[in-house]
Amino acid sequence: MDIKKYLNVLDSNTNEVLQLIKKNSNHELSKKEEGKWSSLQIAEHIYLTDKIIVAIISQPTQKKHHDNELMGNEKLQQILLAEQKAKVKAPEILEPKGIINDTSTFERLFSEQRNLIKQAIENAEIVIDNRLHKHPMLGEMTISDWLYFLIHHSQRHLEQIKERLENQTK
Repeated sequence: MDIKKYLNVLDSNTNEVLQLIKKNSNHELSKKEEGKWSSLQIAEHIYLTDKIIVAIISQPTQKKHHDNELMGNEKLQQILLAEQKAKVKAPEILEPKGIINDTSTFERLFSEQRNLIKQAIENAEIVIDNRLHKHPMLGEMTISDWLYFLIHHSQRHLEQIKERLENQTK
């Protein structure tokens, strides 16, 4: 993994998420369809997932892969974005808890979390190597895989938010 390139992609993804949230009102982002999360709840899910990913990849493990990537960026992009019509129920721990009720709270928490991730990578507190941690749906993934997953997961949900907001205006 090219760390500098990854950090640029992380910054770009962070900015894209924040810009979408900032340009919409709390009212627009809080609208819900029957049985679905609101856009603000999806944003909270992105934040919660980022936090869990950092917790997972910070855990020690003895399991290792012979390479630093098992799945890789392109495969994860394919799974999460190109195949995004496949709905997957989030584990309870990643379901929105109501800690984010407005755009300013999301912006603050999400920005803080992404800055912590960036600093941890830059300071080598998150060591990007061939250690393996199990994803509940995708199986074993290396640290690089998890970091690529973080980007593509938020991008997947960013597209969902865009779609929801677009449907609201129709």
